[in-house]
Amino acid sequence: MTDTPGPLPPPPPRSGHGCLWGCGIAAFIVVAALVGTFSYLGWYLYSGFKNDTTLKTVMTTVNADQTARAALGDNIVVTSVSSTSINSSTETGTTASYIAHVKGSRAEGTLEATVVTQHKVRRITILVLTGPDGRRYNLTGPPHVPDTSI
Repeated sequence: MTDTPGPLPPPPPRSGHGCLWGCGIAAFIVVAALVGTFSYLGWYLYSGFKNDTTLKTVMTTVNADQTARAALGDNIVVTSVSSTSINSSTETGTTASYIAHVKGSRAEGTLEATVVTQHKVRRITILVLTGPDGRRYNLTGPPHVPDTSI
């Protein structure tokens, strides 16, 4: 005689939350990544730039320039960065471009700067200061007169 097994036990009940939990976790990860990215960008644009060595080099040059000091005063500092772009390649090195709001002891203005770094040597290629009166000064080379061609 053969023993025949009895009826199979019923399968355990399904929770019905498999897709809901899986999709919820995936959505949470995406939202967390976006919040982290935008938080970092916001921090950099409003205060993280203070540790940027390239921007420190630019500000050392600006503070040494007599035209910039005549337009804004002494102790010129970056108050915020409204735009930054950094491009790197093995052939051309790194190009960093900034548009920053600056403030001196007498006035405020806007600074546009582009710095090319090749073989650990930084070279400022564009340095244009817009003073409080709207005049633009090309600080990359003499003469330091208002430049209307820029």
